[in-house]
Order: sequence, then structure tokens, then C-alpha cells
Amino acid sequence: MGLFSKKQKTVEYDVNDCEIKKKRMREIFNETVKDGDTYEILYAYDTSSRYEQGFIFDTNTTSFFYYIVGYRKSDFNLVLVQIDAKLEQHSDAIYINMDNVCDVSYNTKIHQLCFKYKKGTGSYGELLQIGGTSAKTLYGPKNIYQPEEIEKMLDFVEVFRATLEEKGYKLDKWKR
Repeated sequence: MGLFSKKQKTVEYDVNDCEIKKKRMREIFNETVKDGDTYEILYAYDTSSRYEQGFIFDTNTTSFFYYIVGYRKSDFNLVLVQIDAKLEQHSDAIYINMDNVCDVSYNTKIHQLCFKYKKGTGSYGELLQIGGTSAKTLYGPKNIYQPEEIEKMLDFVEVFRATLEEKGYKLDKWKR
């Protein structure tokens, strides 16, 4: 080990707490989405930042939004259920119209998955951070370790990208 080499970071999480949170996410998803058991799920979050210039101080505000993402390979359904950090409250299901999606990309460094909408849809798309959380996370639900779920989601996205290519869409580069 050299002077400037970095020690590999290991994810610290509580296995029992992780399983409890995954079961709770499944319960929330099943009570919110009809036929919820037919979907694969994983945890994701999104952020939005707003910068305001003030008279004396400039402020930058970041908001975090936590989701349970459900997807089904058979018909390419994608559903988002917004949750709170304690997994106690949740919103109604948000169904993504996959017919409006024209591109899907993934950034491996920051675990960001992007579903880009067609022009004229009214929104850019969905940016989802799908990395999971550790025991030391300062935001959102802690102890959600999901490498298998991420791989299944990326498999789903690759199959969906193939259908977009068949429809003639020009897609961004895909690197896993």
C-alpha cells in the first residue's frame, strides 16, 4: 500500500435491519399498487436543488425525495411510490407511461438511472439514484443494501433499451 493509495471503502450496514426495511417496503408497495406482488422493487431517491440570490446571503436548498420503485418485465410497467425516511407514510402510486420514454441511461459512478421523456411531455424525465444506503447515511432510510436488486433493475432496463432501439430511437451510450 503506497503513500497516496486509498483504502477500499466497505459498506457498513446492519443485515437484520436491512431485511426488516425491505419487508416494510414490500408491504407499502403491495398495499399501494394493485398486483404489487408481480413487481420487483428497490429503493431509490431523487434530489432537487434550488439556488436563490439574496440581498446579503445566497442560499442553496436541496430537497430529497425517497421512492420505492416497482418494475415488471412482462409488460414494462414502472411504478414509483414516494415514502418518508422512516417508512411510515407513503403517497399514492405514480405510474410512469413507458410509451413516453425515448431514452434510458445509467451512470455507474453515481448509480444514477435516467428515464428521458419525449419532447412535449411536459417534463424531462425521471432521475433515480439507485445505490442504496449504509448505517451512516445522513438522509433517508438507513441500512438498505441492495446489490442484487440493482442488477435485476439494470437487466430490466437493458431489455427495455432493446425495445426502444427496435422502435428506432437513438439512445445514449450504455455502460454498466
